[in-house]
Amino acid sequence: MKIVRAIEVWEKGMDGAFLAHLALAETISPVFLLSLFEQEQDKPDPDMKLSYMLDAERVAKLQPYVAEQLDPAQYDYILTAYGVPD
Repeated sequence: MKIVRAIEVWEKGMDGAFLAHLALAETISPVFLLSLFEQEQDKPDPDMKLSYMLDAERVAKLQPYVAEQLDPAQYDYILTAYGVPD
């Protein structure tokens, strides 16, 4: 199974609706992602299979891996992962 990582785009706020999935470049490293979130993990997630809310700082660090322009002032973002057959 191949792990695909994407960014979910949501309208701002607790009642915000889901808007889209944005693909992350396949070249992004789980080690790099782990470095962004390791300190807030209760259990180690070295494969980065869980979902994580993105603050503006993390959005900026992930921007080079996303083709679309991200705007954390306008939208909420969640880093997510899912499996697809090889």
